[in-house]
Amino acid sequence: MPTVLQFRRGTTAQNNAFTGSAGELAVDTDLDTIRVHDGSTAGGFAITQNTATQTLTNKTLTSPVLNTPTVGTSITLNATGELRFGDSDTSNYVGFKSPATVSSNVIWTLPSADGTSGQALVTDASGNLSFAAAGATISADTSTNTDFLLYFASTTTGALTAVKQDSGLVYNPSTGTLTSAEFVGGGASLTGLSGTAISSGTVAAARVATLNQNTTGSAASLTTARAIQVSGAVTGTANFDGSSAINIVTTNTADPTITLGGDLTGSVTLTNLASGTLTATIAANSVALGTDTTGNYVGAGATSGSGISGSVSNEGGTFTVTSNATSASTANTIVFRDGSGNFSAGTITATATSAQYADLAEMYAADADIEAGTVVMFGGEGKVAACDSENCRAVAGIISTDPAHLMNSTQEGVALALAGRVPCKVTGPVAAGDLMVSAGNGRAMANNDAAMGTVIGKAIEAHEGGEGVIEVLALMM
Repeated sequence: MPTVLQFRRGTTAQNNAFTGSAGELAVDTDLDTIRVHDGSTAGGFAITQNTATQTLTNKTLTSPVLNTPTVGTSITLNATGELRFGDSDTSNYVGFKSPATVSSNVIWTLPSADGTSGQALVTDASGNLSFAAAGATISADTSTNTDFLLYFASTTTGALTAVKQDSGLVYNPSTGTLTSAEFVGGGASLTGLSGTAISSGTVAAARVATLNQNTTGSAASLTTARAIQVSGAVTGTANFDGSSAINIVTTNTADPTITLGGDLTGSVTLTNLASGTLTATIAANSVALGTDTTGNYVGAGATSGSGISGSVSNEGGTFTVTSNATSASTANTIVFRDGSGNFSAGTITATATSAQYADLAEMYAADADIEAGTVVMFGGEGKVAACDSENCRAVAGIISTDPAHLMNSTQEGVALALAGRVPCKVTGPVAAGDLMVSAGNGRAMANNDAAMGTVIGKAIEAHEGGEGVIEVLALMM
């Protein structure tokens, strides 16, 4: 039977607290690794696996361990542990360690090749490092109202790693003001420089532009007086040397008089040949309008009568006549026929020779609206109602659809056809010329043997049967 060799074993925490004898082996049951003890170091030294992720706490990895093939292995240094790189005799070292608090895991991937001289490692914010030119970050600013120093350098290419400044040269982004102790240059681009902004100093004579007629200010005194001669209607001389005002004396001091003749009379006086005002008076009724008269003239205009208006009294005005005509039934307006030749009105006093509709009707009171064509009867109190029985002697007639003439029109209720042709609701077979009587349910039926007082009219057209609407000649018999 094979022999089983067992070593001291325990969890990672138990192994970290255990200090074994020199050369003693212990098994970490959490990480499935072997620890080698030296007799003084708590936890000993873990022997890593090729594919496992090992956690080292305050351990020194010697070169034999680092040289062990560990493809795909990750090493974690706990509790801000330091990664140290010793010098040739391991007397001193350089190293890295994490900050005290890290909010999330971060891994930086190194570049695959070295950069050029002067470059620095930069990140793409996704953990990927690369070499790029080292320099300052630039941002736009046109609003800050503060004087900033301007920086300068001799570098013309490559990375800018150092700059210089002079407190005598400042720039304000808000006002666009550049301040310096002295400016040197051709000044060809200073197109907006104002002479009033120069408060002191001397401008060389060679830099003063030639004076012209648009030059403002006082001219320098002339060493020799020069004479100005004036010719034309006004003559005289004046001397000017820049020390006093120029005084020109005219030789013509008389005021000429201009006299107008003809139908238009008047005069004007020009003082010293200056401009004058001509005043003329046109007598009333002295201008006659004729075929040769130009311009516009309107005396006055007005209208008279009801429903029209308009007036004008200015020259060149347009005389417009306005009426209040309308096709609606509106008081105090002129009657106007619409596009179909129709108009509406209230009470009309006239002689009618024709009517559009067929029957004569009169308004009767009713307790409710009654549909046109319904056969009605007298229901008492001067009211009519739909007839509900056959051969009714209280029958009143048929409700009119469109009466040609409506009597008692102001009465509220329904229009009862008294004479003429009118649509009527019927039931049963009807032949043209049949006498029509009530059939109940507001309808009429044929009955040529009807009793006196039950007939409401004669059928103008036939009806085969069932319920329908035919034209009936309204008459009471």
